[in-house]
Amino acid sequence: MFRFGDMAARDRDHSFKLDVPLPIEIRLFDVGEGIDGSARDLALLKPEHIRSIPMKAFLAGLLDPRIKWDQPRSVSARGFLSVLGESMAAPPAHAQKVGSVSYVVISDRYMNFSTKAGYHFSTVDVYCGESQNKNYIHFRFAGGGAGLERRARRVRFLSEVLSSLDFKVQTRQDFLVARLEKYDQAFISERLVDLGRLTLCSRQLDMLMDTDSSPAFFARAFLKGEIERF
Repeated sequence: MFRFGDMAARDRDHSFKLDVPLPIEIRLFDVGEGIDGSARDLALLKPEHIRSIPMKAFLAGLLDPRIKWDQPRSVSARGFLSVLGESMAAPPAHAQKVGSVSYVVISDRYMNFSTKAGYHFSTVDVYCGESQNKNYIHFRFAGGGAGLERRARRVRFLSEVLSSLDFKVQTRQDFLVARLEKYDQAFISERLVDLGRLTLCSRQLDMLMDTDSSPAFFARAFLKGEIERF
């Protein structure tokens, strides 16, 4: 399932571009009643054309108006130098597919959202239907533009937040896998809104992870709804 996004990237002719004010380009592949039938001939899809239950919930989090992604993020000098040093040592951005299109495979109850942006990689794989025993969210996150220590701190931030949101979490340095399984449709949808919001808030956050206390500080802010800190 985690490879759906890479597979979809090879077949752009059958995708729909989503018209949303976000820092990433999103292309949708509908595999079964994920979008409104009347929108299939449109060049651009609007959020209101989406019928996929998990995609609508996740997108609601991404589009939270409190997240000011289009404004400059206050970054410490050490954070900037860490990113600069890492980018000089790493392969070129185009070789890593950094900042490329995000591909989403959807149906009315399924979503696989793959993002490669800001030097980090993430995948959200979800089934959200009426059968509670079939429902799940699987989330994978890795990488970043800063040094390993700062990337690992961001993963600690994600781990603290996701654990508080009932996910089972496993981490290793700058890599994280989180799972939420066998909850009802309303609960899964609620957590997808949180996860969409978290996905955008964590973008470039590794640059702000100056100390070992940074993960806990930002985790508390997120859980309290203090989104302006991001």
